[in-house]
Amino acid sequence: GRVNEALKGEGLSYQGKIEIKNLLWVLVEDIGLGKLKGLVRHPLKGLRVGPFYGCYIVRPTELLGYKEHPERGEYLEKVIETVGATPVDFVGKDKCCGFPILTMNRKNSLSMAGDRLLEAKEQGADCLVTPCPLCHLNLDSQQPDVEKVKKTKMGLPILHLPQLIGLAMGIDPEELWLDRHIVST
Repeated sequence: GRVNEALKGEGLSYQGKIEIKNLLWVLVEDIGLGKLKGLVRHPLKGLRVGPFYGCYIVRPTELLGYKEHPERGEYLEKVIETVGATPVDFVGKDKCCGFPILTMNRKNSLSMAGDRLLEAKEQGADCLVTPCPLCHLNLDSQQPDVEKVKKTKMGLPILHLPQLIGLAMGIDPEELWLDRHIVST
């Protein structure tokens, strides 16, 4: 009601019928893995990629359509395979990266990020890919401080989902801004 009252002056209204979807869901459900595979020019053979969903794309499941689409919890692995890479399963792939508490409890946030990075690295991941820009930002930019908290070198590159797909499509790494990461890609 408040939104429509504000929009009335512009002759607009909101009916609440827009389905909000994550890019990952659009890729799989709307575009389709077959079409994506057809766009791959440089399959990422030999690259072992840890899928990192993070928490915002998987919770709350009842509001995010997991009842209607239970396979959404496997979409990242399917995209990784579609671009020619090998998915690396690890325990924390659908856990929080720590970003939401970064300003309130920096040490715990960095420890959470470190747990996720170490879990993936121990399973043999060459990098992580995430559809979440906040996870990407946190796991990449905070990694030097994570290493201090965990007292171990991580050096695990973090790719945002469009970057992984762009590489497989043959887009120049500089155009994908891979040179702007904190952890070298």
